[in-house]
Amino acid sequence: MLRSRKGLTLFLFMVTGAVVGGLVGDMLQKTQFFGEGTKFLVQKYEVLMIPPAVFDFYVLKFTAGLDFSPNLVSILGLVIAFYLFERL
Repeated sequence: MLRSRKGLTLFLFMVTGAVVGGLVGDMLQKTQFFGEGTKFLVQKYEVLMIPPAVFDFYVLKFTAGLDFSPNLVSILGLVIAFYLFERL
């Protein structure tokens, strides 16, 4: 039980770190706060792309797909989240 709870906590930390890092990266890109020098930080890299699949059950239509394209700031967010998790 304790082991699965620790795994769930790590997963939540990593997802939060990636989301916060992605948001900070998008803000840096839109505001260009540091000028043109931040282009390499906010460039997205397509790692995983699964095109949407549509399941049509006549009454209910369900669409599922996955797109994982992090930028360097979101990866930095993952590293910081893992560091904070280890400090817990």
